[in-house]
Amino acid sequence: MNADLLRLAAVLGLLALLLVLQWRVGFRHDMRGRVMLDNLVVALAGSGLLRLVVPIGTVGAALWAQSQGLGLFPTLGLEGMGAIIATVVLMDLAIWAQHVAFHRWPWLWRLHRVHHVATRFEATLGLRFHPLEILVSLGWKLLLVVALGLPAAGIALYETLLALAALWTHADLALPPRLERTVSAVVVTPTWHRVHHSPERACTDSHYGNLLTAWDRLFRTRPAVPPTDQRAMAIGLETWRSDADQRWIALLLNPFRRPPRPEPTENAPHA
Repeated sequence: MNADLLRLAAVLGLLALLLVLQWRVGFRHDMRGRVMLDNLVVALAGSGLLRLVVPIGTVGAALWAQSQGLGLFPTLGLEGMGAIIATVVLMDLAIWAQHVAFHRWPWLWRLHRVHHVATRFEATLGLRFHPLEILVSLGWKLLLVVALGLPAAGIALYETLLALAALWTHADLALPPRLERTVSAVVVTPTWHRVHHSPERACTDSHYGNLLTAWDRLFRTRPAVPPTDQRAMAIGLETWRSDADQRWIALLLNPFRRPPRPEPTENAPHA
């Protein structure tokens, strides 16, 4: 079984588990069948576009770069488990930086806001990214893979962890407070990431982490006063909140539409 099939099997398995947990012990009870279906349609559209447009994935690019002896890792003689661990850490930093860019550059924000206009926070939201955002992200990852000469095993591991983390961090779940403090000291949790989906600009433009919380701590991208009651906290943006805005067709067209009123993230200067 190849890396793509293994990743797909892991994603589907975790998604099924999280859906059951959300149904039984949901934190906000944000599951809605129609919303989840629309999220999945957008996800499938992105997957289909990748298959049509890009003939090679990140693992394939890593194998090609390795066969050509390209990249920084081979030059430094970095290999084995050390190279795999370094790949996961460096890629997580790179995707954190990409996430920041998607919030700070208006043309990238138009793509990324498809993820943020969601008014429900549950696992399928972790799959809802505009197809064009996915293409931009893939281009960034391919550039890093070749330039750094990252090992295929490290890339396959990171891509799998990233896909699983996207589901987990958007799950309608919450860990017990003591366990939350321990776990979120290292990795992103739903409670940590849910702050990022608040309409408050200071929160929306914070907590960019995907796997590790270290980057938000190191670069101080955390709100001074995060929401204290996440059960009652609004999810989404101040605009694009109607049911019609959440349909899959509206989501695919959203980057090409002007908001009904200015969005803080898009029009206000960033620190």
